[in-house]
Amino acid sequence: QTEKPTHYRYLKEFRTEQCPLFSQHKCAQHRPFTCFHWHFLNQRRRRPLRRRDGTFNYSPDVYCSKYNEATGVCPDGDECPYLHRTTGDTERKYHLRYYKTGTCIHETDARGHCVKNGLHCAFAHGPLDLRPPVCDVRELQAQEALQNGQLGSGEGVPDLQPGVLASQAMIEKILSEDPRWQDANFVLGSYKTEQCPKPPRLCRQGYACPHYHNSRDRRRNPRRFQYRSTPCPSVKHGDEWGEP
Repeated sequence: QTEKPTHYRYLKEFRTEQCPLFSQHKCAQHRPFTCFHWHFLNQRRRRPLRRRDGTFNYSPDVYCSKYNEATGVCPDGDECPYLHRTTGDTERKYHLRYYKTGTCIHETDARGHCVKNGLHCAFAHGPLDLRPPVCDVRELQAQEALQNGQLGSGEGVPDLQPGVLASQAMIEKILSEDPRWQDANFVLGSYKTEQCPKPPRLCRQGYACPHYHNSRDRRRNPRRFQYRSTPCPSVKHGDEWGEP
């Protein structure tokens, strides 16, 4: 599909190259880290590609178990077919499958930037910023099989191996989806208020998970704490914090 120039630039170049100014200790976007390029190896993101056979060069959903989040090194290198959990989860957020396919829940400031995620927000701000997802052919096959009632029937299941790993997470999400999350009132009262029941690092929904994974991800239950919807005036944004 044809991408908008801004979207194409982020999909192709965001955090894929090392910052030339940082190596010279001259990058002014290091603290807080808002640079378009990566400074440390664990911030480096691989460019997502959809090959001629319709498959992605790495999965948008299944995380690599060998990737070292501290060093940014995977023994399989750039050829690894799984998702690397880079700083900020950029490989997933800026993947062809997910980048700008959902609307951001945060407002836009006077400069046109997201008040929460800043200039590089991976979610759409307005209908003109939305883009349709690019799907792996295996996900499309799995969706078609699911619609035809073939998955889970024990027979007539299309042979999606060995590439089914890229779509396994999507299938599991559909089959195990809690119907309560379709209720707007339940979402407003429960989103990010309970800890994810899955073991650490094994949740395949990543940032899209409706449960929290750590204290920074946790949200207070509005029914219990009765807080207002207006932002706290004492909270500072990232660019308002000075040097320590």
